[in-house]
This record gives sequence, structure tokens and C-alpha cells, in this order.
Amino acid sequence: MDARSQPAAAEFFAGMGLVRRAMEAESSAPGPSTRWRTVFANDFDPLKRRLYAATFSDAASIWSGADIRTLSASDVPRADLWTASFPCTDLSLAGGRGGIHRGQSGAVWELLRLLKETPPASRPTALMFENVVGLLSSRTGEALGRRGEGDTDFHALVRAVNGVGYAVEPLLVDASWFTPQSRPRLYLLAEPADSRPPADLAGVCSHPARPPRLLAAMRSAPALRWHARALPPLPSRAATLESIIEDPADGSPLWWGRERAAYFLAQVHPGHQAEARRRIASAMTSYATAFRRVRPCGAGGQKQSVIELRTDGLAGCLRLPKGGSAKQIVFRASRGAFAVRHLTPQECGRLQGVADLGLALDPDATDGAAFSANEALTGLGDAVCVPAARWALDVLAGAAPRGCGPERNFAASSRGRACPAPSAR
Repeated sequence: MDARSQPAAAEFFAGMGLVRRAMEAESSAPGPSTRWRTVFANDFDPLKRRLYAATFSDAASIWSGADIRTLSASDVPRADLWTASFPCTDLSLAGGRGGIHRGQSGAVWELLRLLKETPPASRPTALMFENVVGLLSSRTGEALGRRGEGDTDFHALVRAVNGVGYAVEPLLVDASWFTPQSRPRLYLLAEPADSRPPADLAGVCSHPARPPRLLAAMRSAPALRWHARALPPLPSRAATLESIIEDPADGSPLWWGRERAAYFLAQVHPGHQAEARRRIASAMTSYATAFRRVRPCGAGGQKQSVIELRTDGLAGCLRLPKGGSAKQIVFRASRGAFAVRHLTPQECGRLQGVADLGLALDPDATDGAAFSANEALTGLGDAVCVPAARWALDVLAGAAPRGCGPERNFAASSRGRACPAPSAR
């Protein structure tokens, strides 16, 4: 497809551009593949601007570093798709749970403002929001809906999107289906409400991307406008933890020293000690990942800092490297020996579905041309898993499920098609 005929996309909260990588990636779905061209990218964070510019040669012409609160609809070029990986700070279980009406997560309302200010004929024909699963359970007690419209922050956002004329199809997509990282994320796909029949909430089929808790959240708000199409099957994950792990030489400074490694082993959670010792004694080399946590495992349930091993072949969910406890650790063991270090940016990139970050990494760089490991990890920990986002985009674009009828597809640009004005309710 000629680039000029590809549907256009505008990225909000663009970060280091992993949603864009997903939009430009090859689809694994059968049939025609939709790929988008990015015409606008907005993020207020200077580090994200540097990371994005280091990846995309057209960054200077499409990037906006303005605070979204200062943008007007006229600043955003016409696009067929708007994407928004809005801040999860106030929705994550690891955060303060202030909710979607407060703090950084409240920036999503500015996106809705821009959408309302955009004339109906110029509005995108599709939206994709992405955030943590905590959005499903977050309740702030503000702007509750009427009967049948739900009372969570999730329902409040769906209600607001409905109010601009779009119905919403929520999906719960886990990175572990594509890469060896446990990273469940909530995707809200939105299209004009009359573009397809409303969801039959009683009869909608379950699917790994529509687990019971997500179906329950939809069914608890029947007055909201939902879509629910047939979903494509999940792929068979080929990558393993071992396949993404690098193997530095034993003398590499990446490996922790003997005393630090011994301290790590001593702090392994009591419930994980036997597994750690078994791996050390094994003749087979194995890898496990770990995070430092505060858990009630001391005398009398006293909380203390411990190391929790993950031994199911997956890495834990990548996080922002705000201190040592937020950095994920690799534990290698075999034949009576073990070694410990942090995951490298390249390994974290692979967990996010990026084979090669393509970033210049140099902890001593001062000219801004290279990035420290923490800067790269910050961008990655605050981003999407590329193949997971690509799967959600394929659903949005109408990739036909095997054995099912075809869905509407973004076969060409929808430029010029008006998004209907919201109906009076």
C-alpha cells in the first residue's frame, strides 16, 4: 500500500513510540493487513521526545511537546485513528489509586475535550485507549452514571467516549501471549456507535481477551454503548525467557559481585528458597526473574524486604526504574553456582517485542545523543508491548477471525467520512 493511501494516526501520550511501532508492524492476522502512518505525536516529557526522535526520522515534523492541556483541536491534523496510552499513575495498584479524575491519569479528559472540540466531519473513525487493568476496579466517587451506567472509573471513561458518539469494545490483552513478560493491559477500542450492531451483552462469547471480570464490567452497565465482535485466535508464543536473555561473560561488570549476590540469595522469600536451591543444584542452567518486594513474612507477620522469584518462564511486568526495587533482576543458576544482575535495556526491549532498540547507550554521555540504561528503562517501563498492541489494532481494523465472516476493514484511508454527532440521550 502506498504510504499516502494508508490511514493516518495521531498518537497522544506517545512515549518512546512503541504504539507507533505496533501500527507499523506486520500483522500476524490472516487476510489484508492494515498499517497506519503517524501524522502527529504528542507527549509532554522531554525524555520521551529524545527517545522518539532517536527512533523515528520524521519526529521533528510530527512531534508536539506541548502539555495536552494547552492543545486545541486545530493543532491536531486530520487522522483516522487516535491512540492514547494515558498515564496509569493514579490507576495502578502500585500507585496511589487516586483515580481517573485526579492527578496524571486525569489527563485523559483533555483528550476527550479535544475530541469534542473537533468538528464531527474531522473526527477520527477509530480510537484506541490503553491502560492498566486497575482501571476496571478504580472508583473515585465522582461523576457517577445513571442507573445501568456503572460506577467505576472504567464506566466513567466509556460513558464519556459514548458521549462523543462512539461505542466501546474493551479487551484485556496480556503481553505473555506474545513475549515472555506478564503484562496484562486494558485496551478500549472505539468506533462510531452505528458502525456495527450493539453488543448482545447476554450472549457475547467469552475469550481470553474477554475474561469473566471484563464481561462482568460490561454487563453491569447495560445502558452504555458497547461493541463486541468475533475475536481472532491468540498466537502461539514462540519466544521464551531464555531466548531473550543475553549471556554476559562471567567477568562482566553487569554481574553483581559475590557479596551482593549472596545477600540477594539470603533475601529470597522463604517460600521461594527451596526452588532457588533446587535450581542451583541442578545440572541444567536455568533463568528466573525477580523483584524486591515488601511482604509480611517476618515474625508475627512483620513486613520486610524480600526477593520474590518468578519461576514460570515469564518475566514480571516491566516497571519504571524509580529505585532499585523497581528494577527487574535475572537469577542464573546451575551446577552449584549462581549469578545475579539486572535485566539490560536490550532484554527489556525484547520483552516489549522490540528485537533491537536501536538506541545509543552510554552511561557517561552528556551531549544528549546517547541514553543511560535508566533512561531507556524509563521509556520501556512506561510503554506497550508491541505485538500485544498490534493484536488489538488488528481487532480494531477488522482482521477476520479464522472460520468467521469478514469484518469492516481499514482497507484505505477513511479521510472525509464524518463521525456522527452523538445522539441525544
